[in-house]
Amino acid sequence: MCGIWAYLGQGANLMVSKMAPWLMHRGQEGFSYVCVRNGALLKVNDPIPLESNLCLGHARYSTSGPYGVELQPVVLGDLALVFNGTVANYKELKMRLREMGIIVNSNYDALILAQYLKNLLTRLSIDDTVNEVFKTIKGGYSILALWGNSLIAIRDPWGLRPLAMGITNDGVVFASETSVLDALGIKWIEVKPGNALVLGSNGERILNWPSVRRMYCALEYIYFQRPDSVFNGISIYSARRRLGLALARKEGEEVDEVSPIPETARVAAQAYANALGKPLNEFIVKNRFMGRGFIKPPKDRDFELYSVIKEGVTGKSVALIDDSIIRGTTLRRIIPKVKAAGAKAIHVRVSSPPVRYPCFMGMDFPSRRELIAHGKSIGEVKSMLGSDSLTYLTVDELKEAIGTVELCTACFTGEYPFKVNIDELEGAFTGDR
Repeated sequence: MCGIWAYLGQGANLMVSKMAPWLMHRGQEGFSYVCVRNGALLKVNDPIPLESNLCLGHARYSTSGPYGVELQPVVLGDLALVFNGTVANYKELKMRLREMGIIVNSNYDALILAQYLKNLLTRLSIDDTVNEVFKTIKGGYSILALWGNSLIAIRDPWGLRPLAMGITNDGVVFASETSVLDALGIKWIEVKPGNALVLGSNGERILNWPSVRRMYCALEYIYFQRPDSVFNGISIYSARRRLGLALARKEGEEVDEVSPIPETARVAAQAYANALGKPLNEFIVKNRFMGRGFIKPPKDRDFELYSVIKEGVTGKSVALIDDSIIRGTTLRRIIPKVKAAGAKAIHVRVSSPPVRYPCFMGMDFPSRRELIAHGKSIGEVKSMLGSDSLTYLTVDELKEAIGTVELCTACFTGEYPFKVNIDELEGAFTGDR
């Protein structure tokens, strides 16, 4: 998962710089840009000094290859690419390239994708290249690429990854989330799944791929996106409120206080507390200057991010609301602190189902062994966390609350949008990490 954005129009270097802070929640490993200057592609960490009418931006969150690899955009001669998601069949693309005489000594899917795209563009028209991308690439992906005088935007046919387009007085803008465009006062539409837009000196055109079953990523709604974003016509804020209400309907314990696990569980916790008539007091305090814990590389996950306000929990039966439990790292650190602060009982409530299977479409949990709920009952997870009770939503409750059945729930059910061999993909995505 990453943040990607682009601007085609006057002052593109300034626009992409303004957009960056609004997408940093999607990637914390660094920002980088590429801008067209005098016909050349220049990759820079700061685009402001450049005068350019076409720039791409990227916020890095690693999901393939070793952590700490070079930041996107990937620049290969006259091609530049930024990409949000994961190419699940990147090894197949490496074999295709090898057959064409191109050797890529890397498992970094963005580099492989860029090499593959450049090879197609060199041999085929843009239209035929886009059709080949849709036909051959499996995974969740939104792509922004510069080629010649054209800006190419592509969204995967399942709709797994988000992409929005806006129009300003001076140009056209793309971004991973709608909230950045709202924040900058830009009217937007979402790029439809299976659509590609080609903009350049020859005007604008839209390329369509035959419709497949839509499978929008459930975790985009639950956790990843900002609450002020819209994904596939559904308000993230409203979806999270409904998730909290669904949790409240299942409550069977006596609760004195409610607190979210910061930050993305806050909206669900507010709805849950309001529905039960219980006070919402945020007694779990996060060091916001440390960023999002889940998307940190492993070496950075050992830092303490949370403290507990003792006055809020002493002698109380508390409900801790979390949006999801992936590895269990956060709650296994927080629950002992809440106990030590004198809580009478701790009830963990999760606004999603148990995550039991790896993701190969854009989230960085590519193996079953790292998932706390894989192969375990809810009671066993509760014991590992050390809480007095644990409640999840079911998949059906999740779909009803979000407001669509067109969801990818592979991480909960093991049912992927396309055929996968889990053992092979686990090896492919964990071998050099």
